[in-house]
Amino acid sequence: MDAAVIEAMKKWPNVPAVSGYLSLDQSGHWRHHPAGDANQHPEHVGERISHPGLLAFFNRNYQTDEQGRWFIQNGPQRVYVRLDAAPLIVSLAEDLAHLQDHTGRLVKAVQAWFVSAEGRLYLRTPTGPALLASRDIPALLEQLRTEQHGLDSLDLEHPHYSEGWSLPAYPRRCSLTVWSSCVSPADELAYIVLPEPDPI
Repeated sequence: MDAAVIEAMKKWPNVPAVSGYLSLDQSGHWRHHPAGDANQHPEHVGERISHPGLLAFFNRNYQTDEQGRWFIQNGPQRVYVRLDAAPLIVSLAEDLAHLQDHTGRLVKAVQAWFVSAEGRLYLRTPTGPALLASRDIPALLEQLRTEQHGLDSLDLEHPHYSEGWSLPAYPRRCSLTVWSSCVSPADELAYIVLPEPDPI
């Protein structure tokens, strides 16, 4: 978090938080909702934010609270973010081995894998829950395996849990869970899709 932001929080500690103005889409793009109605209208995709300075500020000051609400700390004010897919969107880094999230941070470890009924690949990281960008799924699945089998050995039609999965860049083995269609990723990974500020 920026030093100037931390100082602003100390100087004005009681600025009310807001929600409805920002969302993070499934590709890891920040989006603006000028009317502040992102939570009331989840079907509205919003306007993609492209200003380099603003994107860099968002990426440096993106945080979560103890309830699983993710937000941008904008000076003394928290701006809660609607999550269209997950708190973090990860993709393969330039070396095509490591992962990085949408803020540009490298993923230091993978703690667990999850495959949804829709074929989405989620993971738990030290920074928070993440979704692998769909464009990188084929390349990553070629690397994700147990000692003897790759992901193509799984029966994705039947939910189950297995151990021992790893990537070459993340050799520590961890679990892989196949979710049924009734599982909510947000519930399983403890994040809030439509966060609202605490009542004043």
